[in-house]
Amino acid sequence: MQRFSTRRLCAAAMLLALGLLLPQIFHMVGGRPAASVFSPMHLPVLICGLLLGPLYGAAVGLLTPILSALLTGMPPAAILPFMVCELTAYGLTAGALSRRFPLYPALLGAQITGRLVYALALFAGGALFGMDCAAPASVITSVVTGLPGILLQLALAPVLTRALARALPGLSADARLI
Repeated sequence: MQRFSTRRLCAAAMLLALGLLLPQIFHMVGGRPAASVFSPMHLPVLICGLLLGPLYGAAVGLLTPILSALLTGMPPAAILPFMVCELTAYGLTAGALSRRFPLYPALLGAQITGRLVYALALFAGGALFGMDCAAPASVITSVVTGLPGILLQLALAPVLTRALARALPGLSADARLI
């Protein structure tokens, strides 16, 4: 059992590293707007949840934006708490739903839950700091702006999750992935 725990921890670390690297590549190639449109940090977190389960998914979702902010300054401090909430929800929900549902419904449910958590975090942050909060408008704007990234996630996350499950036997406890 320890061997599989080590393997899963290494896979989570790899996906965390990918979550740090992909946004930098998008920033270099397409500038800051490319990262906003494609949300490259989200993909490794979703894959982690789908592949390794809710605890690893939540941990990678929590750590990825924090480490990215510390190492690269992105996301900015004003956005960081909201992204932490959103990505943690993505990883946790993707992992929890993938145990009960096929990959595509689990992924879609995680994306919806993450956006709802983002909206709630914006609303709570606005209430906490006494600011007029436009959480619904901000979430709608982020969904519309990020639609190419959402579609990319829907296309790539299940394929890459299955490929990793096949390439690294014993990584996922979910036999449906193989």
